[in-house]
Amino acid sequence: MRVHEFKITKDLERSDLSGISVKSSHFISDVTLDFQFDDKHHKVDVKSVLGMLLVPIKAGTTLRLLTRGKDEEEAMHFIFDLFRIFC
Repeated sequence: MRVHEFKITKDLERSDLSGISVKSSHFISDVTLDFQFDDKHHKVDVKSVLGMLLVPIKAGTTLRLLTRGKDEEEAMHFIFDLFRIFC
């Protein structure tokens, strides 16, 4: 399993979140975001468009990106780069 923690610098729009989800869906590995927002713990499957659209990811939020599976390292780098592009 790979884990990378980073902070979001701007609010993510629905189009950003759905784009990240769709582009992440070609990986075999499980890809999860784990974070706290409004004193609530959130855990979402990045490859689930609906899951991504239902969670608020606001500026200043610290995200933990977790990947697990055969292509976990490639998935980690690719998805982290997507977040950097959108943020």
